[in-house]
Amino acid sequence: MNRIAVCMLGLFLSTGFVESNAQNSKNKEIVLVNANAKVDKFHTINDLKSKNKGELINIYKERFKVITHLLPYTALSNKPGVTLNVLGIPESSENKSLIEKEAKATDQLNDAFSVSLDNFIAYADSDNIIWSILLYEDLIRKLLLGKDY
Repeated sequence: MNRIAVCMLGLFLSTGFVESNAQNSKNKEIVLVNANAKVDKFHTINDLKSKNKGELINIYKERFKVITHLLPYTALSNKPGVTLNVLGIPESSENKSLIEKEAKATDQLNDAFSVSLDNFIAYADSDNIIWSILLYEDLIRKLLLGKDY
């Protein structure tokens, strides 16, 4: 029951966030790749080994979230915050609607996974979490650098 309440809260908050952004974006360009899909710090294995399991799980979840925002549009751009206008894609109401629906679905996916990951990743061995974080960060580096990696 608690998981359902958390998912519903996440859905409610993400819906409000998307609607709020839609209202605020009437005069703004339409963003294709979420501007928050970036990593401020990439970790070394030694850095990760110094962290407790709770910290590792949070990093793991954040990296997963970044990947879900970057991966779908790598053929168009690897730059967080890129707009349709910059890419030469028409900013039509249909395209705006598609982007808003995708953003909502991605937020819902990330909210659902966050709850699941909190429940399941705690059972993983810390070394496996560390390996996964390093794998995710390597993928993110490649996504952000693009074909020049």
